[in-house]
Amino acid sequence: MKSLKIALLTYSTKPRGGVVHTLSLAEELVRLGHRVHIYALGPKEVSSEFFRPVGVSYTIIPCPANPEETIDEKVERYIRVYSEFMSSIDENYDIYHAEDCISGNVLFELRSKGLIKFFIRTIHHIDDFTSKSLIECQLKSILEPDYVIVVSRFWEKELRTKYSLNPQVINNGVDLEKFKPDQRFSKEKAKRDYSVVGCKVMLSIGGIEPRKNTLTALRGFNIAGRYFKSKGERLVWLIGGGETLFDYRTYREEFFSEIKSLGLKLGEDIILLGTVPEESMPKLYKAGNVFVFPSIKEGWGLVVFEAMASGLPVVASSIEPMTDYLKDGENALLVSPIDYESLAQKIIGILENAELRDKLLRNATKTAQAYSWRNTALRHEEFYGGILGGVR
Repeated sequence: MKSLKIALLTYSTKPRGGVVHTLSLAEELVRLGHRVHIYALGPKEVSSEFFRPVGVSYTIIPCPANPEETIDEKVERYIRVYSEFMSSIDENYDIYHAEDCISGNVLFELRSKGLIKFFIRTIHHIDDFTSKSLIECQLKSILEPDYVIVVSRFWEKELRTKYSLNPQVINNGVDLEKFKPDQRFSKEKAKRDYSVVGCKVMLSIGGIEPRKNTLTALRGFNIAGRYFKSKGERLVWLIGGGETLFDYRTYREEFFSEIKSLGLKLGEDIILLGTVPEESMPKLYKAGNVFVFPSIKEGWGLVVFEAMASGLPVVASSIEPMTDYLKDGENALLVSPIDYESLAQKIIGILENAELRDKLLRNATKTAQAYSWRNTALRHEEFYGGILGGVR
């Protein structure tokens, strides 16, 4: 098809799933011959950068943090700043595509002003917000787009059932070149770099928040850790990531309080890495022995694919959409997200049973190889072409 001019909008520069999706999709669309420009909000008054180098033109709109704001004030300001900037640009695109509720509201305002004819929104998942502005922001960004993409069959069913929408399913991909069993450094060297030499390592990505079910992971880790301690071995938990728009202060306080009550120590038993530089992610996966992801809600689970492609066995929640591609006992071990005792047993099983571990890794590699960002971009290209054919 002919080259398209495409604007992709995301709310952040941080390594959240929707931002990862935006950057990877944009780069593949450019490789297919399209002209893509990314717009995002940045945290500073001067131009900042994305969490990794980006092979696509982009604009980061200054939107400095204000610690005195409530979440409602923050969301309203983000939409206002973003909308004012997008209304002022002297650019016209064939496609305007929002990747989150904030940028979806921005494009809704542009359409309301007559500045664009239509827009697309990718819905990765639907959150259970309590903030009035976030509830309104999310609902508007679900109901108002002219076209909706979802990343899994589960969210397609949810949008059909609850909102009478007819979304297009286009799955996520994984960077198979970046995330592969890396031979550049040994597992021992990777563990040394994270100060966990001689330990069995449980790895989680996503920070400390309710949706990632970090408290359940903590309880499972505690049981598994005590098991290995009784054998004279040590289990350490590395937690990466955590940058988010939302305030999970209460949940984090409960998490840290429970660590103390269990007699665990931060920096020794549990190591919080914060945002990990993108170039260090392959090494982080190499340092792990088991990847634990007991999330209670996901759009797709990008980091699960990264772990599988990297050669790291996975224990994950038995929830949709992850059951679309994870099969219990075949390419991962699945567990109810509320059953921390079973989670502990699954962790122990992977770490103790080499035959099981090898089977999971063989099948996980095959699963990851079936998904690529090139295929995702080709599906988007086809979808865009169908829209433009109808519009014109």
